[in-house]
Amino acid sequence: MPSPGKTPSGKTHIDELGVFGGKPLFSPPRPIGQLATPPAAEFIGLIREAYERKRLTNDGPLVRQLEERLAAYHGTTHCIALANAGLGLMMLLQIAAGGKRGETLIPAFSYRGLPHFARWAGQRPRFCDVDPRDHTLSVASAAAALSDDTTAILAVCNFNGAGDIAGLSRLAAERNLPLIVDSVYAIGSTRHGRPPGGNGLAEVFSLHATKLLNGFEGGYVTTNDGELAALLRQQRNFCFPSEPDIDLDDFPHVVGLNAKLNEFHAAMALTTLARLDEIVARNRERYQAYQQIFATLTGLDLVPCPDSDEETGSFLMTVAEITAEWPLSRDETVRLLRAEGCAINPYYSPPLHRAVPDPTGEPISLPIAESLAERFFQLPAGDLVSLPDIARLGDLLSFIRRNGQAIAARLRGNEAAKGATP
Repeated sequence: MPSPGKTPSGKTHIDELGVFGGKPLFSPPRPIGQLATPPAAEFIGLIREAYERKRLTNDGPLVRQLEERLAAYHGTTHCIALANAGLGLMMLLQIAAGGKRGETLIPAFSYRGLPHFARWAGQRPRFCDVDPRDHTLSVASAAAALSDDTTAILAVCNFNGAGDIAGLSRLAAERNLPLIVDSVYAIGSTRHGRPPGGNGLAEVFSLHATKLLNGFEGGYVTTNDGELAALLRQQRNFCFPSEPDIDLDDFPHVVGLNAKLNEFHAAMALTTLARLDEIVARNRERYQAYQQIFATLTGLDLVPCPDSDEETGSFLMTVAEITAEWPLSRDETVRLLRAEGCAINPYYSPPLHRAVPDPTGEPISLPIAESLAERFFQLPAGDLVSLPDIARLGDLLSFIRRNGQAIAARLRGNEAAKGATP
């Protein structure tokens, strides 16, 4: 039966849903990435300076300025700018292993690229379970996974919390292991009033356009270890000598590569860095709009983002959790919303130990990660999503809730008919 009355989403009957051939709610689709951009004139001004200097890469003035400002922002002694964050993780894991082929401890509820970085560094990913509250690497699970083959612990900060970095730091110190922190989602957040950057051996951040600090593409490492910083600077430039120079005879295992950031990317990052507080404020406003919707929406919960004196987040992502009262499965909900022009995905699903099989063939059971991977999906977020967009999406979700049984029956009937087609 049709729902009574016209709605802000424009949907009055389930036939009008995009998944059943109706007109999508959003065109163009609304993404999940940040995509914040600074004023064009300021960015182009820096580009013009670089263009006129004819110094476009190879540790140019804008890259050095960006490194200085980021080190000051994070309160660290060193910042090393790179072509992307993935290279930073690969370089750090390769250095940390000291030439040994072993295992890197990794949270299983995280993004798909993580185990690949470990493998590029010559390490086997050893997947560990996560904390059920903030979904970060569990100290207990990491401790149980430690072995003589462990070369590093890789923690990952999430949008909804940094996790037990202190506990992981103690564990790493007890075993004389390096702790590396993937802090891609942590920039713009604080803990006890301090930004991330100085934890573990080093922290890695992203300058990808979909992240909080937009440099089109790029990344950087923060550390208070002077020798490590000098080594990373040489490694990012084919291990050519740099200032201060490192005697690579002491590090025969370190492999050089081209991981340099160029001046144009640095220009974008510099102009965005000056506006981080504004970007976080806009993110918070969108998150609060979602909060108002979810307060009256039965069956879906909003994953909370920290916002207290103890810890604050950047509200970079918006993630919803399916509960028993919601009439559709998580995957059915994602399919339906994608058909409406929501360019969304299930959140960290499947878990990494299911997506990337263990090369030994040994079965792995990580119950918390497996449970979490069935329940969450992302919602449109970032600067290409307006408050009216969120209101329309909220109305659509309410429509789905009211008509959930009919929608579910139609979806499952279509799937059954498709399966029966010879």
